Amino acid sequence: MFHDELATITPSITAASVYRKVNWAVLPLFCLIAAFCYIDRTNLAFASIQLNHDLDFDAQVYGLGSGLFFLGYSLFMVPSNIIMMRVGAPRWLGLLVVCWGAVAAMFAGLNNALQFYWLRFLLGAVEAGAFPGMWYYLYLFYPVDQMTVPLSVMEAAVAVANVVSAPLAALLLLMQGFWGLAGWQWLFLLEGLATVALGLTTASSLPASLAAATFLTGQERHWLVQRVESPTHGSATTSSAGSASGLGPAMSAGTKEGSTGFHGTGLLLSPRSGGGGGGGGGGGGAGTRGPLMEALLNGRVWYVAMMGLLKNMALHGILFWAPIINKALLERRDMDPVQLDWSRHRGGDLVVAAMGPRGAEDDDGNGEGSIGSRMSITAVLITGIPFACAAVMALWLGRRSQAKQERALHLAVPYFVAALLLASLPRLAATAPPLGFMAVAAAMACVQGTNSIINSYIPVVAVGPSVPVAMALYNAVANLGGLVGPWLIGELVAATGGYGDAFRVLGAVMGASAVMAWFTRSWDNGRRGAVGDDGPGGLGSGKGLFDLEDVVY
Repeated sequence: MFHDELATITPSITAASVYRKVNWAVLPLFCLIAAFCYIDRTNLAFASIQLNHDLDFDAQVYGLGSGLFFLGYSLFMVPSNIIMMRVGAPRWLGLLVVCWGAVAAMFAGLNNALQFYWLRFLLGAVEAGAFPGMWYYLYLFYPVDQMTVPLSVMEAAVAVANVVSAPLAALLLLMQGFWGLAGWQWLFLLEGLATVALGLTTASSLPASLAAATFLTGQERHWLVQRVESPTHGSATTSSAGSASGLGPAMSAGTKEGSTGFHGTGLLLSPRSGGGGGGGGGGGGAGTRGPLMEALLNGRVWYVAMMGLLKNMALHGILFWAPIINKALLERRDMDPVQLDWSRHRGGDLVVAAMGPRGAEDDDGNGEGSIGSRMSITAVLITGIPFACAAVMALWLGRRSQAKQERALHLAVPYFVAALLLASLPRLAATAPPLGFMAVAAAMACVQGTNSIINSYIPVVAVGPSVPVAMALYNAVANLGGLVGPWLIGELVAATGGYGDAFRVLGAVMGASAVMAWFTRSWDNGRRGAVGDDGPGGLGSGKGLFDLEDVVY
């Protein structure tokens, strides 16, 4: 599992012990931030069971509002990361967490569609820098060929958070009428305030850099800096800065922290000295272009971003409509029905069977009777099951991808399976509703469970100093899929009277993403194999120094 020369640093210090310290110092907090990030952006899906009914939102309003989060998220992604490069990740992450928690709590005062649109946009804007900031922070503490498992642990935390958030949301929704507030208002208020509390502790909990990591001894820091700054961490690092200065990779002025301006000293728009690697299409000329232009002109960064956009269309299309779809399945509604009546059936009672008597499931005839209410809470609770599947998939697939040092097939195969499941969902649901639910759960596992793998492409295909900007650019473009997916489902539901066509379209989208992932196999003979000492493979080079047992305790 380890290189012989790196497995033991001293008789009492091993690579595994160093990484274990880093894991404990960084990953628990990042898992919490990632979890709260997803809870606050997706609790709308659970609130929709009541909110759509109370505020008289139709399918198009809900679909557009759900997606507008990702417009703000994408527009502010790169600016947020540029600010982070000036002030440092710990302080900036802490401020972002506090701000988005405050905005999330403001949803409790929502009373019309316009406010709904603006708050969703604003929430996306303040959350924009969180994930790229955490990814870049991991990039400073882990070698690139060891980042997949830490990323998969964060993705598993996101999935587990969604599992936990389902019963939590159901409990908060049952506070309906307490102190004069609706259940969905309590949901937004309490979860938002919890995020504010997390943000207040974030800035003081993280070291500013690897050199300032007091949880490591001097020997451990020196070894880890050497490992992080080795050629296998990205050829542009040593070629553009360290080698040009004639200093060693570990302690030269060209370290990742220094050359990227992590402490606020670098200029993203200024050219760097020295020649960088091609970056998979970013090309030569790295010595005459600043990190921002290097990221913008890197063809492979855009390719991965477009693949992520398609994936996120399906992921967030499922995510924001899952409780509503689950309620339709519980009520044995047809996915390809005849009619939707939003004026009667809001917040989950979406699909009305052609020959089913209206109001039969309700006690009071307005869609909100005790039986309908119990069905809504049940729909929220079972929504956690697909996310539990995604958590297991994230850990298993992330570990397997890193052990095999292979990304392309670990994306293409799950994406293709998800495409088949989504396209088949209407027929499976018509055959037996449990089959439809199982298809939703498996599709969610295949799509969300692979996020760590696609996210780990960018530090490999980008050129050293441009990595943080490339991460932000990738995330900005990819998350536009979160705008398109929920909106597209809303439009198709309103136009066709059912979910069938919407999910067939999402299946086609995942099929296209699977094809794109398949073609990245040719990247395995990329630039890193030419300079690294771990063997060939641009997206598959290196040997595993990081095992799952080092992360999960």
